Amino acid sequence: MTVLSIAHRGEPVGHRENTLPAFAAALALGADMVELDLRRTRDGVIVALHDQTLERLWGVDASVADLDWSEVAALGSGEERIPTLDETLAAVPCELMIDFTRREAVPGALSAVEAADAMRRSLFVTGNVPALRMLRSLSPEARIGLTWTESTSPPLDLLSELGAEFWNPIFSVVTPAGVAAVRASGRRVSTWTVDEEEDMARMVAAGVEAVVSNRIGSLVRYLGRAASSTALGD
Repeated sequence: MTVLSIAHRGEPVGHRENTLPAFAAALALGADMVELDLRRTRDGVIVALHDQTLERLWGVDASVADLDWSEVAALGSGEERIPTLDETLAAVPCELMIDFTRREAVPGALSAVEAADAMRRSLFVTGNVPALRMLRSLSPEARIGLTWTESTSPPLDLLSELGAEFWNPIFSVVTPAGVAAVRASGRRVSTWTVDEEEDMARMVAAGVEAVVSNRIGSLVRYLGRAASSTALGD
């Protein structure tokens, strides 16, 4: 089984996370998918940003929701700035894991993905169940992943209700039994955020189909070695 490598916020070790250079670096390192985060500006622009505030990465003590896009766009320089989702969809040609926290981002994100003809390569993930219900009501064809931190038991009924393609648990709650149950239901399992090789090995052994990592180069190398080892053993 081929395990997908997913770059968490692009390549955040050597680049500023959730920027076009970070996404490009992740692809150069061999990522199968790129994960990014969404927020909404005061005037409704959907941007690639994890934190609700701009302080940690951009040194601005303000919520992105309290600023217009023109103010957000002025931060940084060159390509090292906060991109819009539209820009990201145009610049990053691979599959995307689109993470969001708040329902307010759903309509604009969906519109951007539809306008870019990127529905089939976009997987929307969050642990915000009402937001996923909103997304599903707006788009029967949207690909959904349910982010999970609560227990080792996968919520099979909820996954079914949402029409989810992926169960997306934090790696600390992943067990072979949980993975097997989800896969038996016809769904897939991705897990996050896996940066150490011993944890990568445990996730692969558990049967997950996708791994999200901050250290995408290390993950790609590990999965290549693991695949080669499996092939040699056949």
